[in-house]
Amino acid sequence: MENSDFNLNNNYFTPPAPMVKEKRVLHAEKRDGIFALLIFASVFVFIDFAVFHAFNFGFTLSFFVMFAVFTAYLWNGKTRPSLFACLCGLLSLGGSVTFTLSRDIFVNAIMVFLISALFTIYVFGISGSFRSNEGSFKMLTDLLYGTGVSPFSNLFPAVKAVGSTSSKNKNFTYGIIGAALALPVLLVVIPLLVSGDAAFRGLISAIGKNIGEYVGVFILAVIFAPYAFSYAFTRKNALDVKTDGAKKHKSLRFVPNAVSVSFLCVISATYIIYLFSQLAYFFSAFSGILPEGYEYSASVYAREGFFEMFAICVINMALISAVNICTKKENEGRPSVVLKAAECFISLFSLLILITAMSKMVLNVEIFGLSKYRLLVSLLMIMLAVMILFFVLHIFLPKANYMQTIILVCSTLFIAFSFADMDNLVSRYNVNAYANGKIDTLDVEYMSEWLSESAVPYIVSIAQGDDNKLAQEAKDCIIDKIAYDNNISLTLTDENTLECASITDFREFNLTVKIANEMICDYFNSLPENERQKYRGVITGSFINDWDQEFSQENSGAYIDDDPADYSHWS
Repeated sequence: MENSDFNLNNNYFTPPAPMVKEKRVLHAEKRDGIFALLIFASVFVFIDFAVFHAFNFGFTLSFFVMFAVFTAYLWNGKTRPSLFACLCGLLSLGGSVTFTLSRDIFVNAIMVFLISALFTIYVFGISGSFRSNEGSFKMLTDLLYGTGVSPFSNLFPAVKAVGSTSSKNKNFTYGIIGAALALPVLLVVIPLLVSGDAAFRGLISAIGKNIGEYVGVFILAVIFAPYAFSYAFTRKNALDVKTDGAKKHKSLRFVPNAVSVSFLCVISATYIIYLFSQLAYFFSAFSGILPEGYEYSASVYAREGFFEMFAICVINMALISAVNICTKKENEGRPSVVLKAAECFISLFSLLILITAMSKMVLNVEIFGLSKYRLLVSLLMIMLAVMILFFVLHIFLPKANYMQTIILVCSTLFIAFSFADMDNLVSRYNVNAYANGKIDTLDVEYMSEWLSESAVPYIVSIAQGDDNKLAQEAKDCIIDKIAYDNNISLTLTDENTLECASITDFREFNLTVKIANEMICDYFNSLPENERQKYRGVITGSFINDWDQEFSQENSGAYIDDDPADYSHWS
């Protein structure tokens, strides 16, 4: 009997064909090959000028070079970059200049991160490769994906595309052959030139001394340049936008509105109770809330609870951001009124306790003086206040480009403080506050050990002041600096004259260091001859041998004490 199940309408089940993943092939042009070499050169210059020469003028110059190369490669007439992207580019250039003007390792580390972020926004803007609105928080996901994922996923295809283009270019091939043929000739010509000319011999000798450094720079450039080119090539061709842009912005809104409302309301209720407890400071009827034996004073108020309040502000902003990202939109795509009210209350509460924390910091500075970290925390609080204000604005105007304003305002504030030189601000405030009687003590040792060369002019002014005790402390700090830096950028001659070493490498030039060294030399050379002679052993290191000799004489009963007070500080 015939099986009709298999012959019904002559339809048979056909298994699906296996999916074959297409091999991704990228196409490059002759221009891409030229800029691949230029990007390699800019990476080489950056590593040599900035990384290998302590982030001074070399960083500024090399960043300008890299900025110009990326701009020339990515700029095209089709894409009109936004004003926001251009301003970010200008801010990154301005921030790089601060490395030439001052030397503060901690601030410079933050500045490197800030300049990189601003430069990344600029690159995305001029290439037109943002996948989201530039004023939205989603812009941050674009930046992270575009710098941490796309360049690596497109690395080998981009390098292969440029390599195949270069191999097809006869002129490029002929150029490589010509350079290879020139090497044997140079092996004969260079020794002859070295033996025949003193100037050229000196140049080759200098290159030979640093050949190991240049080899290291070249190896690092070979490692990082492919990433840099893949990053630029991906941005130029907007590869991540074309291939998977639609996938990356899948909605994260999975939390029901009622869950978010109840969550924020519980937190808001806790904050209302906290505000009620603050009445104990102002009304005697509520004073029983304070712990027994609690003494309220300016110093206690200044020290107590500052970091806890600051942490609460950060947590609140993170919570509100998470709620905005994850809560489902109801009522025709609009958040509920209750949710808006809860977010607004928590934001304003955060602003209130931030103002309280700022008042604590101001009082702390007035009592104990200014420090670099107090200044940095104060600046961070101002930035956080700006963020809170724009969070509140975003609650009522969801379409406002709040992220652009936050980035521009906060970046401008930090770069402006970097130009003002934070260590200089700290030193100037403390010296003036002590002179005017606003603070009781002046920590000269802190200025010398924890602040950069920007504090040197104020230490010198203290050493030349009328307060004998502070003047001696400042003088000791200056001698310490000379001893630490002897034969590096400061040199003590046989005539007991301190000289500044001339800057032979322009990459290491720093304006603040130059001014500080000149002031130290002028101060030391203005000291009487007997004082300079007394400190000579400390500066050159021979004092240790003299001290050992005197100590042995003391043990043998033949010790002669000229003036033990002269060496009390150095022992």
